[in-house]
Amino acid sequence: MELAKRGARVILACRDRKKGEAVARNIKKKTMNPNVYSMLLDLASLHSVREFVEDFNRSEPQLHILINNAAYLGPKATTDDHIERSFGVNYLGHFLLTKLFVEKLHKNAPSRIINVVSDSYQWGKLDFQDLAMHHNYSIYRAYARSKLSQAIHTVEMHRRLFKECIWTFGVHPGACNTELLRNWPGLTGQLLRVMARILFKTPEQGAQTIVYCAVAEKVREQAGMVFVNCNAIQFAKRIRDYQQARKLWNASLHLIGCDDEIEPEEVEEATHEADTALE
Repeated sequence: MELAKRGARVILACRDRKKGEAVARNIKKKTMNPNVYSMLLDLASLHSVREFVEDFNRSEPQLHILINNAAYLGPKATTDDHIERSFGVNYLGHFLLTKLFVEKLHKNAPSRIINVVSDSYQWGKLDFQDLAMHHNYSIYRAYARSKLSQAIHTVEMHRRLFKECIWTFGVHPGACNTELLRNWPGLTGQLLRVMARILFKTPEQGAQTIVYCAVAEKVREQAGMVFVNCNAIQFAKRIRDYQQARKLWNASLHLIGCDDEIEPEEVEEATHEADTALE
């Protein structure tokens, strides 16, 4: 909505075609911006991600801002590719989507990638021996792990893409009254949904920091950081760890079927320009 108000051409990626089209029509009506469209994307399916990128590339010559915002928070489940659902939707689907769009973002540089990480990443833990979370599963633990992965990915994409004028940002929009809690079961879920209606930010309020990272001119030197209330904060040292990032990168490549692109895990700490914003 906020980007459409500013005259941007907006493509909504939605897993429900009818709902997506209805939202697009509503945004067009409210903003008087005719350039708002909906396309089908289900992040719980790597095939759907690839199809979406192909469809997008056929119809859209430009891409300047990629916002990775979709999230799942709910009971234990798997994606179409048999991957734990929080990890698959919140991180791995976005990993593949971003990977497939890098060439287009480079052609349209300067461009931006915005990953909505929330603050849950601070409590996440990665166990590369149990990415399926067969042991000690909990809804929040799975969600926090997925957001930790997204945070690590944000820093890693910054390292790789900053020199190509693709700027990557993490955003914690704050607790927002969205549909994220709709899948949390039982009495706990009911209480959380009531609290959200009373205490949490509205979606419009939560979107402000995302919009800021998308359009502000002065944020280039703060790429690779996480933004809270439009203020840049350095990611914690463990998020910036090279070896952990490389392990996650390679595990992700394996899960999306790109074993031929797996890189050596023993790497020297780079000394290129992008890292000056990470120290």
